[in-house]
Amino acid sequence: MSICLTVKELEARWEKALAATRAAVTQHPRTYRDLKAQAAEIIENPIDINDYFPRVEKLVDQLKAMDPCGHGSIFDIFSARISPSSIWHIKMLRMECRDLLSHLNAFNEWRRRQHHLRMVK
Repeated sequence: MSICLTVKELEARWEKALAATRAAVTQHPRTYRDLKAQAAEIIENPIDINDYFPRVEKLVDQLKAMDPCGHGSIFDIFSARISPSSIWHIKMLRMECRDLLSHLNAFNEWRRRQHHLRMVK
């Protein structure tokens, strides 16, 4: 059974995920910064095979700390995608981390558009 969603439904789902992500980031700003730094480090540096599972578990713990109740945020979505039961190859972990960072960049752009802040000199 396939589910076909309209563009409007997908946009509404994305807006809900962005709002849940904003709430999570507001509650846990330090964990958010650490999570982004760790994902970037995984992308940029080689990972020793002995460090693979501890790294993935730490990343998943951070994702779950950001959205422990599963409110549908970007963190909730990626905690399932990055879990050790889902990824068994380091290349896939890098791909998921790259995708996570691109989602978070889209979130940051959305958040900037929402606030309409201006610099006064």
